[in-house]
Amino acid sequence: MSTDEYRRGTAVERERQGKQRPARGRYRGILPTIYAIGLVMFTVVSAYLGPEPAFAVYLVTHVFYAGLIHGDINSLREQGIEWGVSRHLWFGAAFTLPFVVPAYYLYSRRVIRRENESRGLTNE
Repeated sequence: MSTDEYRRGTAVERERQGKQRPARGRYRGILPTIYAIGLVMFTVVSAYLGPEPAFAVYLVTHVFYAGLIHGDINSLREQGIEWGVSRHLWFGAAFTLPFVVPAYYLYSRRVIRRENESRGLTNE
């Protein structure tokens, strides 16, 4: 019996799976574009129509952002990246805070890069 049969953990599972692909966020690439469109819509609506329609735009765009972040985190978790409790915080913050999308974009880049380095892979 080899010593591998007694080892446990995610590193051993990765070795058993063989060749792996680099981790990538499913919706991460479109987040800056969607955020820019939402910011322009909010600015135009608030300038021309007033605060009530601007608040409606704010609510709709943030629900959409939260859905994209939720989907992106789920796709990363399916690829083996552990998020822990912070996934709930990112999702919840996307509903209310205005600058969560850029912060998530930067943070997820760091998480993906760290995971790919631990796998011995690079972002293509």
